[in-house]
Amino acid sequence: MKLVKFEMERLQSTWENRVKYNLSESSVHPMSVRELMPDERLLRQLLDTPLIYNQSNGTDELRTAIAALYPGATLDNVEVTNGGSEANFVTIYSMLEPGDEIIIVLPNYQQIWGLTKSLGMSVKEVYLREDLGWAPDLGQLEAAASAHTKMIVLTNPNNPTGAILTPGEMDSIIRVASRSGAWILADEIYQGSERTGITTPTFYG
Repeated sequence: MKLVKFEMERLQSTWENRVKYNLSESSVHPMSVRELMPDERLLRQLLDTPLIYNQSNGTDELRTAIAALYPGATLDNVEVTNGGSEANFVTIYSMLEPGDEIIIVLPNYQQIWGLTKSLGMSVKEVYLREDLGWAPDLGQLEAAASAHTKMIVLTNPNNPTGAILTPGEMDSIIRVASRSGAWILADEIYQGSERTGITTPTFYG
């Protein structure tokens, strides 16, 4: 299998830890464990936690806590992974086959774009439009979707534009996916970081 080079990650892994000022970082400044857990009792509890092989899909307690973020979800709806990149890989690898058609809304985190091309999926691209306030071209999405579309991939809130889909746009995307019988893979990693203070609704459910 020939892997499509993930140019952004290649650039980051080559340079981000070797420069004095990293102007390309999209994350927040890292914090220490002590900053995250100023309560000394909780910090001691963390330090006393045995380093063991844990339940591979996440403990019941952790999955229950995550499920509580999504109305109607239970722990059986949650799979814990080592970060979003593993979640993306597991999802693509387990749900799609070579030749399957997917639509990716771009710009986006390019991992899935390269991964699906490497695994032999048929990738269609729909672009956010600056003249629409970085909203997707819903007409283009409608035209791209077919009876063969297995998945629509998007990020909301979007990275890198910061744009947030309106409820109407979300409903339109759901309608297109429903018509094709396609899954929606919604990367919602930036939910909660909105500058408005209003948390973006999830596609879940």
